[in-house]
Amino acid sequence: MENIRKLLDIKLLAQPFGSPQANLQLDEGKLIAQLYSRLENCISVLSDMKARKSYIYYSPIAEQLHLDTKETEIHSIWEDKLLSQVNKEDLQKKYRLEFQFFQLLNSVDITERADYGVVTKLRVKNTAGTDLVLQHRLLYIGSSADGSVWLALCLYNLMFDHPGFNIPEGVIINTLTGTIIDPNQHGVKEILTSREKAVLQLIKQGKRSKEIAGNLSLSIHTVNRHRQNIFQKLNVTNAMEACRVAEATGLI
Repeated sequence: MENIRKLLDIKLLAQPFGSPQANLQLDEGKLIAQLYSRLENCISVLSDMKARKSYIYYSPIAEQLHLDTKETEIHSIWEDKLLSQVNKEDLQKKYRLEFQFFQLLNSVDITERADYGVVTKLRVKNTAGTDLVLQHRLLYIGSSADGSVWLALCLYNLMFDHPGFNIPEGVIINTLTGTIIDPNQHGVKEILTSREKAVLQLIKQGKRSKEIAGNLSLSIHTVNRHRQNIFQKLNVTNAMEACRVAEATGLI
């Protein structure tokens, strides 16, 4: 799970972050987050990727989740006090889906990003130790002019078990068309090229550069270049860590 979140951090925070688009500024994003919290009685979190800060707007459900409602601004893009109460399996699923979502948004036109969102079902414990179910939604509502994903909005709604009403376990949806998106059809696993994946598969098998070169009919220089590219893309320093991150995120 930490590897998936680490890779998300790499991709989100390493963006160049040019000037914001003129049609949405930070104050407008805060207003949107505040309105969602009031209208839907949800916990709303606006994350500024460039500043690495988040702004939290609470509803009464915060009391059931042990949250300090005085903490309205944090120096992180992750609302960890809330996330620490989420079922570990659900949290891993959330991070994996958000990673795929980020990759998807980078494969569509910047003007279409607002048409997509993520919906995830999260199990948490309340103050009495009772299981609660939250519906989590993620929307990217602001981008920089250079295409960097800038403002993210997370919404946490308390949901109740009711016959005929189900929260998706985790989906990416096009809210304009109402269709469910298969992330594998939108290039979300193409962080590594097919050749880099082949090299990494052989590294995973314990092959050395000379053996990999022979298996793939490449020069040792080319294999070593692929290795360095893999390490750079995954922000790791050795082959073992590269394999762990790639496996955790479904890249290989």
